[in-house]
Amino acid sequence: MPETDLFSTVCSVQNLWLAARAEGLGVGWVSIIDPEEIKGILGVPADRALVAYLCIGYVAEFPSKPELETAGWKERDDLSLRVHRERWGGGSE
Repeated sequence: MPETDLFSTVCSVQNLWLAARAEGLGVGWVSIIDPEEIKGILGVPADRALVAYLCIGYVAEFPSKPELETAGWKERDDLSLRVHRERWGGGSE
């Protein structure tokens, strides 16, 4: 499974995020970028994938709701649509 390097990178991002949060830092995973443009700016070889562009720093507060939800861009999905038991569509109960 050649994709495991990408999956490992995503797991590393999650671990970084959790560690940063434990230290009172906020992390933003920037998704409104052009990956090819960023690769050009940073000199990333063409055969490499851009997995994450992160902003890390101190924040004034940690909101109780995600900003995408607060801004009306995306409502939070019902958890039962995302958790499956035994097989796809098996429900969370």
